[in-house]
Amino acid sequence: MPEGVEEEVMIDRRRSPVEPITVNPLQCTPIEVRRILAGAPFFRRLPAADVARIAAGFRQTHVAAGETIHRAGDPATRLCIVAAGMVKVARPTPDGQDVVIDILAPGEFFGSLAQLGDAVYAEDVTAQTATCLLTISTEEFQSLLERYPPVALATLEFVALRLRGAHETIEQLSAYPVEQRVAATLLKLANRLGRSEGSATLIEMPLSRQDLADMTGATVETISRVMSDLRRAGIVESGRRWISILDHERLLQVAGGENSQT
Repeated sequence: MPEGVEEEVMIDRRRSPVEPITVNPLQCTPIEVRRILAGAPFFRRLPAADVARIAAGFRQTHVAAGETIHRAGDPATRLCIVAAGMVKVARPTPDGQDVVIDILAPGEFFGSLAQLGDAVYAEDVTAQTATCLLTISTEEFQSLLERYPPVALATLEFVALRLRGAHETIEQLSAYPVEQRVAATLLKLANRLGRSEGSATLIEMPLSRQDLADMTGATVETISRVMSDLRRAGIVESGRRWISILDHERLLQVAGGENSQT
């Protein structure tokens, strides 16, 4: 390898603390499926033997990065659990824009069923990375509700949680300045998807400026400005497939409305 090329590669590796995200389809083994279901909100109250029986009703689907899983308006015929990878959930608006509702990691749910009060899906869902999904149909989920009372109770709690989350998102988009919305979004992602990297919290995912703009109701130009301000203040650092929160306390201050990033 020419000397200049080798130096360029070495510099790039120093700048990025993570390798590109990949998913091995072999992660979706029967043991892994049972482990993921046992930790999922609908089934975590059930004994292992019941989870093993329930696992037989789930099907595996492997989705390539960037592939659409379902669109808003499609019939709500299944509930999905992310077994490996990440998916992006976005809600279309009347003016043709998308609002990114969430980025989901392994163990989290998306989709809807008639039992959850939805005849059609309300969101577009896209694979953010190569993804392995566990899916269950309307009929099979109805059978679980009838056979396992803890699953029915957890379903009610899930609906309440989803509504509360939607109200919080609407409040942020309508009332908070963009700096607060960006900070709150980064903290949310860090709490759910981040891992400790020394004194920092590393979020390993391909999150573009457009994704952040969609999640916060801002323009890409505004997101670039806010992220540049946060970087200059030493609060965050970022790369193509990662964001690192260097100063969690100061980011909390920004999310709370304190102008501490400058």
